[in-house]
Amino acid sequence: MSFLDKDSAMNRVPASERQHWIVPATIFGGLEFSVPVIMIGAALAGSFGLTKVLVILLIGLVIIQWAGNALQGYIGAKTGLPSSVIARNSFGSLQARFIIALALVILNVGWFAVNTAVAGNAIAAVFGIDYANSRILWALLTVLAGALFALPAVIGYHSMKWTDYLAVPSGLLLITAAVFYVLKGTGWDAIMSWSPEPTMTFMGGISLVLGANVAQWLIASDYTRYSKPALKDQALIPLGIVVIGFVFFLTGAIMSVGVGEADIVLVMQNLGFPFWGFLILWLALWTSQLVASYSIGLAAANMFNVQSGRGRAWLTVIGSAVGVLLALLGILSYFMDFLVLLGVIYPAIAGVMFADFFFIRNKNWEDKEGWNWVATIAMAGGGFLGYVTQYLVPFGIPAVQSLIASVFIYLIGMKLKAQYAPDHFTRIAGKDIIPDSADTVTNKEDIL
Repeated sequence: MSFLDKDSAMNRVPASERQHWIVPATIFGGLEFSVPVIMIGAALAGSFGLTKVLVILLIGLVIIQWAGNALQGYIGAKTGLPSSVIARNSFGSLQARFIIALALVILNVGWFAVNTAVAGNAIAAVFGIDYANSRILWALLTVLAGALFALPAVIGYHSMKWTDYLAVPSGLLLITAAVFYVLKGTGWDAIMSWSPEPTMTFMGGISLVLGANVAQWLIASDYTRYSKPALKDQALIPLGIVVIGFVFFLTGAIMSVGVGEADIVLVMQNLGFPFWGFLILWLALWTSQLVASYSIGLAAANMFNVQSGRGRAWLTVIGSAVGVLLALLGILSYFMDFLVLLGVIYPAIAGVMFADFFFIRNKNWEDKEGWNWVATIAMAGGGFLGYVTQYLVPFGIPAVQSLIASVFIYLIGMKLKAQYAPDHFTRIAGKDIIPDSADTVTNKEDIL
């Protein structure tokens, strides 16, 4: 079991273990091989024609999501650390352990639960089991699916790429078959002329796309820490998310037009998928489940200060088990609400991390003990603005507004703190941050 000890959640990945950008791009991009992504595409088709869906994806996924993933990805490659540990730089060790790590655990347990629930439905369909009524058999199949999903993530990062090499082609085969069956039963003309009565706004559609992806602005570093801190590499790695996501969102929209249903298993049944289609669906789900399960272990290890790879593995097992339990309890029914919640909270956390790393510490990482209340206020302020513009006064793109607000609140708050109540959070290279950013003292030493 020595292979477990090599994948610690707390240690830097040394330069000697950095890999070609294609490896983290494949693993991280596997997160987008996700049935919930197809379901969101189906939800978009319930309000927009195909042309508007394309524009929504262009803005939300290609422009906004790419930028956020590249920034967080660079932080991971530069420091060689996972996101929950990087957060100690700005939030402080206590807050990073008990607030940020907990937020990351909740995020990934939720995603793992949603995908496991869908996998249980798909396997039940393979055996001709009515998953809506035969709950005991469905539960057994769901538990089995969750256990198989988590196994490579328990072993560690290096086992995950081999699973993705098998699952990614399966996902491509799945969407190819989906489009074939839609065209066979519906026809391209009907798809292109689709013009439903909108049930959401255009900005709401963008927010829905971001809700499925914005959490990557936190967890990208969990995978890019194994890559080189080159700008080219960090610009290319998000291709895995953008390209795969674009295809999967669009496939969901096309399938929904053909059937008028967002439940992926019902869609496949109504389109006449053979049994092998549901087996491929399960295999395609494996990619996103690996990412979610692995990130659970990393964040939990930081929360409980677990240093060993074995400890990370056991925490991965426990977190994945909780995800399976949530799947059995029916989390799939609250999927859309879960996405909206992610789009409000997680950009505010990412904004604090971006502001601290790029604007205050000049791309250096320092392990700060304690609790930085400026980061708390900035996170709460950004999250509050996101909540207001999402629920109370719908306006703009709440995820983006939440991130921008937290950046500005944090930068202003840290300058005021350095001027009136300096402490170790305002000290860089042994000197206090000077309120004038042009005079800010930074440590130029490359931590790698």
